[in-house]
Amino acid sequence: MSRLNLSRRTFEFFSYDNNRSVVEDRMLRRTGSLEKDIKSYVEELILGPVSLDLVPLVTTGTKLDSFMYRDRTVYADFSGDAAFSVQGGKPLFDSFLTLNQGIRRNFRAVKDVKLFVGGNEVFFGEFEKFFRAE
Repeated sequence: MSRLNLSRRTFEFFSYDNNRSVVEDRMLRRTGSLEKDIKSYVEELILGPVSLDLVPLVTTGTKLDSFMYRDRTVYADFSGDAAFSVQGGKPLFDSFLTLNQGIRRNFRAVKDVKLFVGGNEVFFGEFEKFFRAE
């Protein structure tokens, strides 16, 4: 695989010992479709960190049930496992906020991110405060 088909993406996780933010860099394959590239990023993110010293953002077993990118908005629906905080990790809100920020940081074309667990949108009111359109 040529380097031309790869993009550097950043993934933010938190350390178990002091909850400090740590960024991992990974090279992901470019598909030529922004929707597929963002979906691939989200699927990689829910797999968790490479380092064993870092806490995953979502519980083990979480799946991406559905994904769509339309009109510059990401819609990602996670399995019910995502409704539980990771033991030793950040509160659920912080994990989903970090996931939301990671998508926006890595894909500048994205203007909004709507996250769902089991078909129910999570933290939409709280996220509005962080990502209000200017």
